[in-house]
Amino acid sequence: MTARPTVLAGVLLASAVALAGCAHGGGAATPAQGAPAAGSGPAASAAAPAAPAHDGPRTTLVLGSVSDDPAEEAAVFQPFADHLAAALAPSGITAGRVEVAATTQEMAELLRTGRVDLYVDSMHGVTTVVAEGAATPLLRRWKDGAPTYRSVVVARRDSGITSPAQLAGRTVAFEEETSTDGWLLPAAVLVQQGLPLAPASEPGAVVPAGEVGYVYSGDDENTVFLVLDGRVAAGALSEEDLAEDAGSRADELVVVATTPDVPRHGVVARTGLDPALAAAVRGVLTTLHESEEGAEALADFDGTARFDDLAAEDLAPVLELRRVLADALG
Repeated sequence: MTARPTVLAGVLLASAVALAGCAHGGGAATPAQGAPAAGSGPAASAAAPAAPAHDGPRTTLVLGSVSDDPAEEAAVFQPFADHLAAALAPSGITAGRVEVAATTQEMAELLRTGRVDLYVDSMHGVTTVVAEGAATPLLRRWKDGAPTYRSVVVARRDSGITSPAQLAGRTVAFEEETSTDGWLLPAAVLVQQGLPLAPASEPGAVVPAGEVGYVYSGDDENTVFLVLDGRVAAGALSEEDLAEDAGSRADELVVVATTPDVPRHGVVARTGLDPALAAAVRGVLTTLHESEEGAEALADFDGTARFDDLAAEDLAPVLELRRVLADALG
């Protein structure tokens, strides 16, 4: 079994100090037969307020997310679930509920069993459940106002590193293994450049000449700190996080690799969701930004600007990068 790379604990406090002065200012809708009751199992649920009576069968639309802090995640998602459910009243939806799983594998099971109808996440999570056949792509979410984003691998400008090939025999900091921009995209791009990846026990560990050692920093701020402090040769994160975290010290860094642009966030529907309901969800969400009330609901949902269509071909580049990385790491 391949050894797991070190996840650096305690770096966040140091990086925050170092960088602070340099940064610029009731059950899923039409559930699968035999699906377990919502709220059972390891996932945490956030119950929605009671909804008014409806002439047809009472149904609840369940939105899913993955987080290690279910209460905080539900606090972000529940108001949006309530707004969406109210807009879907003509389709027979009377309430919205949030189900938070600890892992994407757990979320895939919730989708397969009908306990979650819609799953919202970055491309790492979205492509995981799509690849497992638990869901199909529905919409792209413009989280933080951006339809797409990409990652970069950066090194200190005074290191002399200007290309991915020069990372061989050195250590790179990634965020965590479930991160899209801090692991999946940049790690796969380095593999495509012919660089084998090997977990390192610590940033200063000796790395074989033909390999790139890697550690998990646990946070994009930590990644920038480790690079600026010279503890790793390079670090990987999104362009947006780089600009925010490096701040006035951005000129001390140089980009040595860039990933393709991918959808910022996605919404997938569980396999088997009523096509009429899926179409109604698409109709509501793709026009939500057109009204003042809808735009406000979007803004409150982690700065979402709008939703638009997400097709299978939009996921193809990410699925290919997943395959490349999986093949390389075994």
